[in-house]
Amino acid sequence: MAMEIEKERRAKRGWDKWELGLLAAALLFYLFFPLYDGPVWCKDSMSYATMDITREPLYPTFLWVFRRLYGEGDYLMPVVVAQSILAAYAAWKLAVTVKERKEGGKILSLIALVSQFGVTILCRFVAARSSAYTDSIMTEGLGLSLYVLFVLQLYKYIIDEKIKNLAGTVVYAMLLINLRKQMLITLCLMAAVFVLYYLIKEQKGKKLLLLLAMTVGIFAACRFTDKLYNYCVRGVWIEHSGNSMGMLCTLIYTSGEEDGVLFEDGTLKGMYEEISKEADKQGLKITYAPKGWVDLSSHYADSYDAIGYGIINPVVQGYIAEHYEYTPVEAVLKYDEYCNEMVKTLLGQEKGDLIRVYMSNTWKGFVNSIARVNKYLNIYAAASYLLYLGLYLYYVRKKGCWREKDKTAAFTEIVFGGIAVNAMVVGAMIFCQPRYMIYSMGLFYTALSVLVYETLPLPGFLMKKREKGQAAASEMDNI
Repeated sequence: MAMEIEKERRAKRGWDKWELGLLAAALLFYLFFPLYDGPVWCKDSMSYATMDITREPLYPTFLWVFRRLYGEGDYLMPVVVAQSILAAYAAWKLAVTVKERKEGGKILSLIALVSQFGVTILCRFVAARSSAYTDSIMTEGLGLSLYVLFVLQLYKYIIDEKIKNLAGTVVYAMLLINLRKQMLITLCLMAAVFVLYYLIKEQKGKKLLLLLAMTVGIFAACRFTDKLYNYCVRGVWIEHSGNSMGMLCTLIYTSGEEDGVLFEDGTLKGMYEEISKEADKQGLKITYAPKGWVDLSSHYADSYDAIGYGIINPVVQGYIAEHYEYTPVEAVLKYDEYCNEMVKTLLGQEKGDLIRVYMSNTWKGFVNSIARVNKYLNIYAAASYLLYLGLYLYYVRKKGCWREKDKTAAFTEIVFGGIAVNAMVVGAMIFCQPRYMIYSMGLFYTALSVLVYETLPLPGFLMKKREKGQAAASEMDNI
């Protein structure tokens, strides 16, 4: 027993050194980019810095805190340094979690870290960008890192069922939802995971109901914080504006001339006909899209902002300015009212084109989650997903762990679930450009490396490590 304790103590000391090395590597990597590029002001940055009413509360507040600390002229560099440190912590936490969960998994922890590095390198040097997201004054500067930490907390809760991990999951989910509304996918993922484990696998109905009630509570809490933020900033108890405009863009894109008869309200009908006529004139509707899902999804993406910012906003905002003497906040509320009513009405259109757009856009989301849409990478993405799912099914069957809380299975399920939920939800609301989809990219390749390590033949030294780790895991499970 004494020898085992000493062996464990020495092993622990070794793990600490390895983990410190990983942390140092992560900090050096991510802090290089603020020095290399400095803070980068992007198209959307001004709306966050000015606390625009269309923006969720977290990122504008984050920038406001740094302005108060460092002053208007000097706060941007501290912002991107903080974002880079958070990215380093998230990448390190992923690596350490993989190492802890896969006994003897130093090589896997290194792959996890490099996978996160790879996302940044691709975005900075391969994609058509001038900076890493951690250097950009935009929500991805925080969101990409917070999402990794959210997934890790959700994973740890499923495996260990500790209250601190559930609390961490809730905190990260609330931060993400208050960062950008797309991150409502965290609640969808939580609900899906809870249903999978506590209804399908373990059939714990009471626990499932409590967890789903908590998920609804998070949604309500985030609506409260949104209103509280606007009350503090603008003196009005309202949520941020513009939630319906995205769906309206899609519905205008797929609508036809015949859909004008759906409107009973003359004002709304007039707005719709003006918007629709201009979209037709500019070739921004699905009627003008080339054949093939790639070209359709690209045409939709190119049309989306042109419809929203170039046509819908001028028409609706112009009508409000012409017919009402509203304060800026009142005008925004009226704008939301008109957009909401047009969305409800246009949902009555024939669904064929809407389904076509959704299917092509969602598959584009799947591809952009792990690669980039083009002729060859589309095939690569499909092959990668088939490999991932094939290895997962083989692993579960081999281990007989479908109804068990297996570390590898749980991690791969949650990671893939996050990709699927994000692609399907974003695909229904907005075009799936890469910056909306890459939240799980590093996680996917980390999970794939774990599956490969667990299932495929390995070089001799790695095979011995795997067998030794599996034996140690079995021994710990029996204690």
